[in-house]
Amino acid sequence: MPDRLPIQLEDVLSTRPLDLTDLTIGALLAANRLPETMFQPYVLRGGDVTPVPLSTRLADLPPDADELVVRAIRNTLFPTILPTDPAASHGTAEGVGFRSVRTGADGRAREVITAVGADEARGLVVGQVREFDRTYGIASSGCIFGISGGGDSNALAHGLADVVPRDRLMAFTLVFGAVFSPAAAVRAGLLCQDLGIEHRVLKPSDIAELLGIRTSLDELYEDFREAFTHEALHFFGTFLILRVARTLADRRGATDLAFGYNREDLLAEALFMVMNGNRPLQYPVRPLGAHRVIMPVWKVPKLLLDACHPNFSLENYRERDPYTTRQRSLAFFLAHAMDSAYPSLGLSLLTGLSETLAGAWGELTHDEDLDVFLTPQASPESVDRVRQLLARHFG
Repeated sequence: MPDRLPIQLEDVLSTRPLDLTDLTIGALLAANRLPETMFQPYVLRGGDVTPVPLSTRLADLPPDADELVVRAIRNTLFPTILPTDPAASHGTAEGVGFRSVRTGADGRAREVITAVGADEARGLVVGQVREFDRTYGIASSGCIFGISGGGDSNALAHGLADVVPRDRLMAFTLVFGAVFSPAAAVRAGLLCQDLGIEHRVLKPSDIAELLGIRTSLDELYEDFREAFTHEALHFFGTFLILRVARTLADRRGATDLAFGYNREDLLAEALFMVMNGNRPLQYPVRPLGAHRVIMPVWKVPKLLLDACHPNFSLENYRERDPYTTRQRSLAFFLAHAMDSAYPSLGLSLLTGLSETLAGAWGELTHDEDLDVFLTPQASPESVDRVRQLLARHFG
C-alpha cells in the first residue's frame, strides 16, 4: 500500500483513519477470515503453555516467548471451506468487488474475486427483477414505487423500467428537509427522466394535501419527534412513504407498491424479529390490505445496488443523518456480517427462512381508525399513543 495514500473510514458520525496500530490476535484472525471464537491463543515458553486472550495486542506479546500458537478448537477441515491460496491479483480493479467460494475437483476451496462496474451491475439488477416478475408477477393494474435518489431505489428503477410498461409505472419522491433532502429529489428526477418514468416530487404542502393532514407536515413531525424522540426519524419517514404510496396507488387503481428492500434490509428485519421471539413479516411479497408490497431486488446485496450509480450512492450517504436507534444499528451490523463471514451465507439464510415460514409468517392487522397496519407486538399503550398523535393531525 502506498505510504502517501491515507485510508479514511466514513460513517454518519465521523471520519477517522483506518490502520493496524492496535492489531490484536482476534483482529489478525478476522483479517484472515477466521472466526475468533473458534480459536484459543497460547504463548509457549519452553515446556510451559499459557493461554492469552484474543484481545491481546500483537505489540504486547511477551518478548521472551518462543512462539504464539493459535489453536483451532474444532476438528474443522478448513481447506474445504476456506481458501488457503490467495485469489489471483490483477492490481486495482475498478468497480465493486464480490467474493465467492467454490470447491475444486480436489475438494479444496477456491476463492474467486469479481469486480462489477455500473453497466454490468444494472444488467444484473434487471435480471433479478425479471426473475421476480416471472415468479411473483407485477400486477397489470399498475405499480407505484418510491425513489429516494439513493442506491437501492435507483437500481430498482432500472429493473422496473425494463419489466413494467410505462403507462402502468409511476415513481414518487418526497421532499421534507428533516427527513428527505431536496438534492436527493434532483438525483431521482434525473434518473426517471433518463428512463422515461413518470415521476412526482411531493413537497411538504403536497404531502399534507395528499394525505389530508389538517395541521402541517412540520407540526406532525414535531409531534412525532416529541413522542418518540429524534432517534425514530427513520420510522417517521417509513410511515410517510408507505402512506403516500398507498394513497397514490388508490388514486391510480394500482395494486403493487414496489420498494428497493435488499438482501441485508430483509436480513436485518428478520434477525430483529427472531431475536425478540417474533415471527418475521412476509417477503418478498407482503400483502397489505388492498395492495401488495413487492420487493423485486430482495436477493441482491446492497453493494451491488449501489454499484449501479456509484456517484449518486456516495452523495446520498454523505447527506445522511446520525438519527437512528441502537437496535436498528445492531440489526444492520449483524445482517452485513453474514456475507462478510462467508459469501452468500446471508442469501442462504434468507431463502431458507422464506421456505421455512411459508404459511406461518408474522401477521399484520389493519386498524381502520388509524389506517395503519399493526403487528401482534404492538401494545395497547403504544397503539393508543399513536392514535392520539394521529388524531391531532388527521381526520
